[in-house]
Amino acid sequence: MICLLAFTRCTCKYRHLKRLCGKNWQRVMATERGTDSKEKPEADEVEFKIDTTPYTSVTEGKAEVLFPSTHDVFYNPVQEFNRDLSVAVLRQLASEHEGGIRILEALAASGLRSIRYAKEVNGALEIVANDISKQAIECMKRNITHNNVQNVIKSSQKDASMLMYENKVPNKRFQAVDLDPYGSPHVFLDGAVQCVADGGLLLVTCTDMAVLCGNSPETCYTKYGALSIKSKACHEIALRIVLQCIESHANRYGRYIVPMLSLSADFYVRVVVRVFTSQAKCKETFSKLSWLYQCVGCETATLQPLGRIVVNGRSIKYQLCSGPSVPQACQHCGHRHLMAGPIWSAPIHDGEFLKGLKNSLVEEDFTTYRRMYGILTMMEEELPDVPLFYVMDKLTAVAGINLCKMVQFRSALLNAGYEVSMSHTSKNSIKTNAPPQFIWDIVRVWEKTHPANRSKMSDDRAGKRILDKEPENTINFEMHPDANPESRRQELLRFQVKPEKNWGPKSRAKTSIFHSVQEEKRVRNQGKNQNKKRKLDHKSRVLEQTSKENKKSDS
Repeated sequence: MICLLAFTRCTCKYRHLKRLCGKNWQRVMATERGTDSKEKPEADEVEFKIDTTPYTSVTEGKAEVLFPSTHDVFYNPVQEFNRDLSVAVLRQLASEHEGGIRILEALAASGLRSIRYAKEVNGALEIVANDISKQAIECMKRNITHNNVQNVIKSSQKDASMLMYENKVPNKRFQAVDLDPYGSPHVFLDGAVQCVADGGLLLVTCTDMAVLCGNSPETCYTKYGALSIKSKACHEIALRIVLQCIESHANRYGRYIVPMLSLSADFYVRVVVRVFTSQAKCKETFSKLSWLYQCVGCETATLQPLGRIVVNGRSIKYQLCSGPSVPQACQHCGHRHLMAGPIWSAPIHDGEFLKGLKNSLVEEDFTTYRRMYGILTMMEEELPDVPLFYVMDKLTAVAGINLCKMVQFRSALLNAGYEVSMSHTSKNSIKTNAPPQFIWDIVRVWEKTHPANRSKMSDDRAGKRILDKEPENTINFEMHPDANPESRRQELLRFQVKPEKNWGPKSRAKTSIFHSVQEEKRVRNQGKNQNKKRKLDHKSRVLEQTSKENKKSDS
């Protein structure tokens, strides 16, 4: 029986390899065993091995880590900005604790992030670097020893959720918990909100941006408990969906969050929140969440709070809001609304925390210093009480005109007494407390001197319906002294350019036996759908031409 099971297990591995590698399976086997590709492999020779040599050395910050040259363990250099910012955040936290801090990196992989914390965060007393993968643990231990931080970092091979549950009692909690998973962190949040000390920090990364930005609202609901929506402001919506999800998990245990920093960068979002315990504060949560109504025509967004708090002396009442806050048809263009959420509608940054963090940055310590300084400056400039924003490109597309410059649009808002800022999540964003009516009046007034070609617009087009209405407000485009934001005047690095080819989320870490084959397969499959479409289009044209020729012959 034992022999039969062993044979079956080996045969399954052999079949899996053949299925994955296709025609290349013999060459892959020969490469791994150092034999000729024509030699027929034996089933019991196929096994998964931890690659130990040779090593590729990567230096980041003060850490030097060794990776198997076959890239067995996940590493993405583009996320150095993420790690630099995390080091700065934990330095800020450690400065608040005289006795030092304990840190948990629940999904540590190679241990790079933990090693940087150990070597670059003064006051890091103990760091638990955990990963469930044996291969990752072997790599992690090697790197911990190589960097001589054994006295600070403790490696752990456990299920991340179980490890966090084991440390949820108050005297075992961590001052900082870092979650940087592949994809969504939703399965880890329940344990994470319980094992953070009162006032401690929870740092969470999400790389499943397609889900958070509206491509799969049903999947977003199953993971985050909210419906996402396609929008020009989708990256800020993604941040607010993640925050409401963390708050929801925390509330179940009488805890709540206060966002310190909420970042959308590259291919991910990253939030840093403080976690506190208070049943009374948990009751306030529904006033911090809102449903989102978005017009399908002009994309005007309206928020509907879930509830409100009425304070009268010592009396505090928690009431539901009346709604909906929008008519069935959009009052600006007459189109219908889509509904999404709930999303976090309270502030997503803490101004004092951002100021202290920016002032603590040391240029020599971070490769991405310029970008960190620029992003933090933009976050400071963002209007804290204004969720979401407009985008110049969208306003232009809806109205069908060449709209004014950004500084002119901002001047029109400032001259009318409204506040305005950009959002760090979008280059052409306009975040303002002006009502939508005023926004569209700016467009209408500009169109009077720069007419749109209305003859080409259908009667039901959103832009035509908006432009057909007369402006209700006086618009002044005279240049305002504050129209150009400080971050732009200082020419700070605010938005990242594409740093390298294929710079987005990397594939999951794989065993070395499959790495080269999967890379070849990825390259081979690039553009496959487009090629199929071109072939089908060509075939259709040939059939159509043949049909025409046959008809001519018959006639």
